[in-house]
Amino acid sequence: MSPLDIAPYRPPFDTAITTCGRHSRNSGLGATCDDTSLAYEKRAGSVCRQNTTTSSGGLILRAKPATEDQELTKEDMCMATYSVDAVEVFGRGVLKSEGVVVDKENNVYGGGRNGVIYKVSPDGKVSELCTLPQGSIPNGVTMDREGNLVYCDLGKRAVMRVTQSGQVSMITDRVGTLALTLPNFATYDAEGNLYVSNSSTRDIRTALVEMANPEPNGALVRIRPDGRSDMVATGIYLANGTAIDPEEEAVYVLESTRSDCLRIAIKKDGTFGKPEIYSKDFPALPDGMAFATGGNLFVTLPAFIREGKMYPAHQIIQVDTNGKWTTLIDDAAGQKLNFPTNCAFGGPGLQDLYFANLEGEHFSRVHTTFPGHPLYHQR
Repeated sequence: MSPLDIAPYRPPFDTAITTCGRHSRNSGLGATCDDTSLAYEKRAGSVCRQNTTTSSGGLILRAKPATEDQELTKEDMCMATYSVDAVEVFGRGVLKSEGVVVDKENNVYGGGRNGVIYKVSPDGKVSELCTLPQGSIPNGVTMDREGNLVYCDLGKRAVMRVTQSGQVSMITDRVGTLALTLPNFATYDAEGNLYVSNSSTRDIRTALVEMANPEPNGALVRIRPDGRSDMVATGIYLANGTAIDPEEEAVYVLESTRSDCLRIAIKKDGTFGKPEIYSKDFPALPDGMAFATGGNLFVTLPAFIREGKMYPAHQIIQVDTNGKWTTLIDDAAGQKLNFPTNCAFGGPGLQDLYFANLEGEHFSRVHTTFPGHPLYHQR
């Protein structure tokens, strides 16, 4: 996500909408909850936030995981799987990082809006890998098998590479006739092809209009190891986070202004299917995502969009293999999650899910009971 226009948390009650039908109703003064046993925070565009009991690990006992034979209710979708207490602040001193990636030694990296690339050791010690050239705005970040960080630079309008010694170079700033005016996130497949989302044909200074009036100006491109590149899909609404499923059968792209996730099949001959909606009606704007080995997808929801501005959401959702989503973490007060924009698995057994906080001064992480799908550089 680009730093378009993040508003302070002042809910616009005249436009408040809620997606939890049984526990709320719309009114001119905001959404309210009719069930007195639930604590609902008046918040623009939010799902209901319920008081729940937790176990010693922070796992909410009443949460119901999705299964193939279970139809999720809206109440189920509202229940968070992990409490805020289960979330850990990690790497305090990482300032406003949009992206996060974890290497094979469990060092955690991200790029701050100050142009600094941060490295956090497994024990939480923060260091600065380098300061990027003036005008750089690092966004989504991944890693190649040589340990280089590959990041989308909103300021340079290009996909960039930085070595562990701090040397910066450009991978590309265009694919065919498409200039990468708003490169957002990059993902490698097993063959070393790099998939990059370009959010819009507008740049960072002019893209705000699409928050209020969504337009299909985004695209997904593929950059091959030999430098050749091609178009995967166009007509995407503010193309954001990308991910490739564990079987490498499809590439997934988040549409931020439509609050959904697209699936684009990767055919055996190297061509692509048409984009199809995989999951939709997210409770807030989706930004980044990561797969677990079982095929479940974890998506960060930093903000609600109202009247062209973004209001903090601080949520993480889980999408099952049928495309049904449930709430994983809901940090309404922003205690541990502060505008979470991206996520990545790391730690022992890849069972720690790390989050980047665009409006915070740290990463966050939660220890899970399932392993994440290893990325290209983690295999």
